[in-house]
Amino acid sequence: MASNSIFDAQTNTAFDYSLRVSQKARYARLQIKPYHGLEVVIPTRFPKNAVPELIRQHSEWIIQQLHEHRQQFVEPELPSQISIAINDSIHSVTTQTHKNRNYQQSLDSLRKWTRRQAWDLLPPMLQSVSEECDLAFNKISIRSQKSRWGSCSSRGTISLNDQLLFVPAETVRYLMIHELCHTRFMNHSTKFWRLVESHCGDYRYHEKVLHQARRLIPDWYQYSLHRSA
Repeated sequence: MASNSIFDAQTNTAFDYSLRVSQKARYARLQIKPYHGLEVVIPTRFPKNAVPELIRQHSEWIIQQLHEHRQQFVEPELPSQISIAINDSIHSVTTQTHKNRNYQQSLDSLRKWTRRQAWDLLPPMLQSVSEECDLAFNKISIRSQKSRWGSCSSRGTISLNDQLLFVPAETVRYLMIHELCHTRFMNHSTKFWRLVESHCGDYRYHEKVLHQARRLIPDWYQYSLHRSA
């Protein structure tokens, strides 16, 4: 993915953008990527020298979008405390930068700390839910993902997002039930949802919570997650 810049004289604005050539794209498109800025996606046959004019033609839209998402491009303040919703705990952390530790290194340290917490808290909780529901799994994987909260492979591996630490415990429990039910049904059939409901009667409520749960993730984590992509 190439990084580029052009100047639009009409709006007196310089635009930094990344260019991605996609074999799946049928037409050129502009999009604002979270925490990255403007991305231009073009089909393989689209001439690269036409990209600057494409940007100029949509300069007002780009400016408006960048303004609406401006908070995403500012380095968030590093925390002195981290609240873990899954067990309702608060942890003091030291993240002050100094000459041997820059901002990104501090973010990396916070991410590593979060991952350790996830490994401490999520596996025993999944094991407990598994035994409670009599739904066995093979092994657990913990990842940092932008969109998926969890998944279940055909071999019975349950993958969980470490950001579940910032989600209320009852909703995390539902997510685990959901993935464990996939060990019986690798689909979202009526039988699957009946099994889910038998273990979590208010699953629809927790589905809504998960749909909006990105709002619960700290700004510093989201900034680090997207910027490291």
